[in-house]
Amino acid sequence: MFRFERAGGFRGGKASFRLCNNHLRRNHLLMAAPCTGVILAGGQNKRFGRQNKAFIRIGGKRIVDRLLEVYTRLFDQIVLVTNDPAAYMEVDALIVTDHYSVRSSLNGLHAGLFAAAHEYAFFAACDTPFINGALIQRVLDNIGRKADLIIPSTSAGYEPMFAVYKKTCLPAMVWQLERDRLKIQGLFRKVRVKTIAEADLREVDPELISFFNVNTPDDLARAEALHQENR
Repeated sequence: MFRFERAGGFRGGKASFRLCNNHLRRNHLLMAAPCTGVILAGGQNKRFGRQNKAFIRIGGKRIVDRLLEVYTRLFDQIVLVTNDPAAYMEVDALIVTDHYSVRSSLNGLHAGLFAAAHEYAFFAACDTPFINGALIQRVLDNIGRKADLIIPSTSAGYEPMFAVYKKTCLPAMVWQLERDRLKIQGLFRKVRVKTIAEADLREVDPELISFFNVNTPDDLARAEALHQENR
């Protein structure tokens, strides 16, 4: 059973509504602390002709369905953040929209974390078709009382779209959003950050394929090739 319900808003923001299911799934894996899984599906997709990347098929399967297959094994609550809720009517998840009108990943992080039933939320983007559940579990294993943000760090930089955020990050997110300071790394100076080293990540995802995302038609062609190679 699904329903739309008002998610609430913040000063200067717009009302948000969500389509939600009335149950929490049972976890299939143990984790350090209860955690919600969030899918960010709010991008404008300019480099993809404004096509909804969540619905792009790789190997005949939509990216959002690939993510859901992994998430349902790890999380008892799944949240999807989008500004087009009607497009996701058939998705078995709590559907929420941004609280602020500004377009930014930080806005999506805030909406997902605000909606999470648990104190912690893991985030990934809707255009990452090869997410490895074991790598997510490695991030979840690092949840602890001394960190508000648990984030992978590689030679390419931080991976804020493959990270765990604690609800204690919400005030800092609101502070930034209300001042149009939209860089996620601005949070790093305001909350306690724990990084996960590249060597630890490669133990469970040697090629770090979980971080591959489809931004352009060329990326899609590469994703199809990777799928065929690993069939």
